This record gives sequence, C-alpha cells and structure tokens, in this order.
Amino acid sequence: MQQYLCYYDFDNQEPGTTLTTSKQAFFFCNFLFFLFKLTTSQILLHLQLSSFPIRTSKTMKAFISSQRFVFSLFALNYEASAKRDPCRSNSTHLAWKTSKSIEPAAIGRRELDQNKKCHFQLHQAAHQECIQYLQENLMAFDIPFRETMGFPDGNVPSVDGLNNGMIGNTVQLALEAKLSYPWTDALPKQIFFEYVLNYANFNEARTNWRPLLVDALKFNESDIWVSGEANLTSVVSWVNKHLWTILGRNGSPIYFKSSQTPLIFDPMSTISFGYASCTGTSILFCNALRAVGIPSRVAGTPAWYGNASQGNHNWVEVLVGEHGWKFLEPSPSLPEADTLDNAPCSRWFCKPSRFPASKVYAARLTKQGSVDSERTVAFPLAWEWDCQDIPAVDRTDYYTDICGLCEE
Repeated sequence: MQQYLCYYDFDNQEPGTTLTTSKQAFFFCNFLFFLFKLTTSQILLHLQLSSFPIRTSKTMKAFISSQRFVFSLFALNYEASAKRDPCRSNSTHLAWKTSKSIEPAAIGRRELDQNKKCHFQLHQAAHQECIQYLQENLMAFDIPFRETMGFPDGNVPSVDGLNNGMIGNTVQLALEAKLSYPWTDALPKQIFFEYVLNYANFNEARTNWRPLLVDALKFNESDIWVSGEANLTSVVSWVNKHLWTILGRNGSPIYFKSSQTPLIFDPMSTISFGYASCTGTSILFCNALRAVGIPSRVAGTPAWYGNASQGNHNWVEVLVGEHGWKFLEPSPSLPEADTLDNAPCSRWFCKPSRFPASKVYAARLTKQGSVDSERTVAFPLAWEWDCQDIPAVDRTDYYTDICGLCEE
C-alpha cells in the first residue's frame, strides 16, 4: 500500500498528518498549497512524481518555506521499502540508522523513533553536529589552523571570504550526498561522520577537494545498475574505473608513479601533476568514494615485515554493510580496475608470508576511545616516523586471517 504523508514543521515541531489515499492527499495538500499560492498542476505533478518507489532514491519534494513554516510532500512505498532500509531523509529531516553501540548525541534536535530502526534530525541541527564532530577530532597539527579551515570563530571578520574555509563546503556537500544516495540510508551516524564527512586521511595538505570531486563524479544510475538497482559495490567499481580519466590532464589519465610520497600525495597535487604513488592514489580514491557517500578509509602497512627498508604500501577499505570492511587497490591507468567483487588473494600483497610480520592500520578520525569495537591507535607514517597524531585502527589480524588463506 502506498501512503502519502503531508509533512510539516511549525517552529521545529514534529511531523504531522498522514493521509492514506492520494485523494485525501490531494485535497489536504491542495488546501495548503492554495494558502501559499501554489497551483493545482504543481500538486498533481508532485503526486505523480512521488509514486516512484523509495529504492530509486527519488525522495520527491514539494516544499515552501517562510520564517516559521516548512511544508513537504513525499510518498513512501512501504511494500517496496520494507524489503530495504526504512530510513530515508527528506527536505526537512535527515534519517539516521540506529546503532545499538552508538548513543545519538543530543545537540539541539528533536528525534523521531521509527520502529527503533532510525531517528530523524533537522538539517540545521545535523549541520551543527557535523561541525562539532570535526572540531572535536581535529588532528594536533591542524589545531593552530582551525580558523583557516573554516571552523566558526568570532575573531575572523565575515568580509572578503576570510571566514569561509573548507569546512562549510565539506559539511554541506556531505549532507547533500546523504540526501542523494540511497546507500547512505543504512549508515549509523558515527560511521557517516568518520568515513563520509571526514576530509582527512593522514597529514596531507588540507584542501577544498570535495566540491571538485562531487562535480566530477556525476553518473546516471543506469550506468551502475546491478540486479535492477544502483548499489554500493557497483558505484565503487564505477569510480575506480572512471575517476582517473575524468580528472586526468591534457587527455591523459592520472597514473601511478612510484616514490612520490610525501612530495605528491594530497588529492589536489595528484590531480595537478597527474600522477602519484600508492599513498596519493589511495587518498584520492578514498576521497572520491566519500564524495559520493561511500564510507571508506585508507589502509596500509608503514613497513613490510616490520622493516622500514622494505618499503611501505597503502590501499583502500570500503564498508560494505553486513559484510564489514573489504579492501581493494586504486587502479589508475590500468586496463581492468580492481573491484570489491575480486577475491582478496588477487591482490599482489595478500600472501600468508607478509602477515602478521607486516603490521596493517586503517586511518580514521575519531581520536579517543572505542567506536563499534574498533580501538583507536596511532598510524605510523613511513615518511614521518615520529608522528603519533594520526588516529587509526589496527587491522593486522584481519589481513593475517584473510591472506593466510591465499597461496604464495
């Protein structure tokens, strides 16, 4: 059964009237639209558009706003959505998947419990909470430059863009990705904050990369449909195949060039020069996935076999729902891009002899404590051995187990 929900917010109050038929929705919404001088044809158009199942990521919105009133109209196809995630964001509220291990932070919001599977948060409150999370988890070497990065501070005048650092774009575009991409529906807030909203990996230069990558990575859902739907795995494959050509210079794709870190490893340098080694290509690939709402992080070993003279290597991990974190390699200029469907043993380094002698870490942003049973440690940097400021998760056991099943 399809339900039409007339959704309103009077001075940040909770949603209201549910209408069970399109006829009821039409007359009720027609009355409201008449009050605000919207036409009958607009209402009919919105009712027609809202008949799309939620799985198509079409949250059809017709909204008007004034100082104290917000109104939106959308349809939930419960028969279609029941087989998928029940949480879906809309024009006024963001929906967050409930995680038993994560207590939602109370920062000026009113929440709705939808069968205890998700909670809702006003956009403005979500924006504020994103900024607070990023500010609380600044890496030590970024703290002196927090105003340059765009964290709110009354000391910077709001003229000539002096108070307009990258954080504003970062938060806005990350939340837009949550509205746009259905694979973000199942992400608990903490995962979204740490692996989609996150702007950093290591100590690479902090640049405004997100608007560039969001603009570059436009795709049609028909390009990435698998089994009748666009899913996370197909998106990862599409990005790894097309990213390098889309951002290439003078008609040439970005390519791998060894021994470039730390000379070239932040995303803007990789794009500008057109090449990078494993660290730079992993950072760019990870950031590109975050730009389209995919939770991802850079992983790697700072020293093969625990010996710095043997070199280091980095790659990317992606959170794939109930399957947990899976890994793959960035594939610049390669005829066949690596995908999440490829067997772990297909990666050249996944051999029993390499682990656990080679310690593996995955970069994160949360500085202290434990989130989802992953304890925070320091990621040793092969180019900055004394640095203890990069939060990470120790992944050595995972790679020991999974690569232990491979042949040498």
